[in-house]
Amino acid sequence: MLMQTYKEDDGKNFGKWTDDVSRFMYFESTGKILDLIQVPETVADYGGANGNLKHFIPHAISIDIDASKKPDINENILTHDGIYELVVIRYVLHYLNDYEVLKLFENIKAKNILVIQFENNNLKDKYFNSQNEFKYFRTSAQTRELLPTRFEEIYSKDYELGPDFYKNRLGEGKYKTHNETLKGYYI
Repeated sequence: MLMQTYKEDDGKNFGKWTDDVSRFMYFESTGKILDLIQVPETVADYGGANGNLKHFIPHAISIDIDASKKPDINENILTHDGIYELVVIRYVLHYLNDYEVLKLFENIKAKNILVIQFENNNLKDKYFNSQNEFKYFRTSAQTRELLPTRFEEIYSKDYELGPDFYKNRLGEGKYKTHNETLKGYYI
């Protein structure tokens, strides 16, 4: 399956919303997680959208299938053939079905992989709020089952998603407040 581009994910402003949850997810938590690892010289940001990770790792190479975000390399991460010391996969797994996630991990050529992903143990409310999107949201247990066998959970933080987050991403609508957990996995 070719990764789809969603209208709510288009463009250079992706991830730069000003609500508290977006600031936490895209900036505060990323800095804290990166402080827990050694960042090497060759870093690829798989699904790197518009290069938001460069705020923390200026030399990271963004790789994304969506040309509207102007990544460094406009390619499908499922078939990309680069060799890196570190691959960062930040908020990407929910765009891929289980088979594609497994394929992604099999295809990556890197010394280490850093996965930063939100997980939902209340999938009913998450899907209710995302009615106009087709994504693969997962519980913590479901995410862990898809990771390579050797991984270390290096970060975990619970937070609350409210209507402001969804309005910034998806526009006006009726949204339910629910909890999520942000995890950092180091492989």
